[in-house]
Amino acid sequence: MTGDGRQPSEAENRKFANDMSAAPATLLGGMLVYGGAGWLLARWLHVPALLPIGLVFGLVFASYLVYARYGR
Repeated sequence: MTGDGRQPSEAENRKFANDMSAAPATLLGGMLVYGGAGWLLARWLHVPALLPIGLVFGLVFASYLVYARYGR
């Protein structure tokens, strides 16, 4: 039920389901992209710490994107 006591429409249910699957996909995508960049830089520069730095940066950046889109 919505706040005004009515049942949500099919379109509202579909939008909610899409949003609920987009948030984790954004988080995983951020970790994959920036973790992959960190892995490549770690191999190229021989600095193994760049992989976890890339993973954490990707998670933080993706979390901000999810908050900016759905949290307000």
